[in-house]
Amino acid sequence: MTSSSWWLFLRFAQREVTNRFAGSLLGGLWALLHPLALLLTYNFVFTSVLRVRPPPDTNVPFLVFLALALWPWLLFSESVIRGTGSVVGNAALVKKIPFAHELVVYAASAASFALQVAGFAVVLVFIAVSGYELHWAGLGLALYCLLALSCLATGLGLMLGALQVFVRDIEQGLTPILGILFYLCPIVYTINMVPEWMRAGLWLNPVATLIEALRAGLLQGRLLPLQAEWLAGLVCVAVLLLGRLVFRRLSPHFEEAL
Repeated sequence: MTSSSWWLFLRFAQREVTNRFAGSLLGGLWALLHPLALLLTYNFVFTSVLRVRPPPDTNVPFLVFLALALWPWLLFSESVIRGTGSVVGNAALVKKIPFAHELVVYAASAASFALQVAGFAVVLVFIAVSGYELHWAGLGLALYCLLALSCLATGLGLMLGALQVFVRDIEQGLTPILGILFYLCPIVYTINMVPEWMRAGLWLNPVATLIEALRAGLLQGRLLPLQAEWLAGLVCVAVLLLGRLVFRRLSPHFEEAL
């Protein structure tokens, strides 16, 4: 990107964060409070109602087990949702000002990534201070998984955001689809808890593979991705490149559709 494109990207990302919390008393704290409320709700439902327990080889409570997977999922899902709505949400700018339209998608995804990673960092520190053992040696693997998930979410945001300009139903159907995908990922369970005949299908899901790897890094101290996780990362990059291609093909027609 040129220097002017970088400046626009940073301004869009700053505006994305500012507008999200404009007028609220707690400001950016909502980026942490909302996921924490969600985490406590899931913890109550799955431990007190459904009585789900973490695997026997995990020496942390279910709340910690869940938190390590919930924040990566929130990063992915929020980035997809924000990216999908970013072009239509900036219709006035897209119609009137000539610039690389994909910047609004990159800014929306980057803002979501920054906010959720900041919240995740606070949670990790809290877990460590509370006395539960995390393997910080696996932080590199966790970062790889987060970056791969961000690439996947940005690629999907580019594709869906471009299509949303022409088919407004996409954003409406995205939330229930992500709700289904949530339960197809090892967030409240591990892949080893799934019946063997279903595991192959889960491994084909790059989100499931990367979330499982991230938790393995922080709970077991695994340092490097396995072959399936390298392949998942390549899939994420391929989706990003494909999303960029689709977006650029459709971008010249945005003004007339908006």
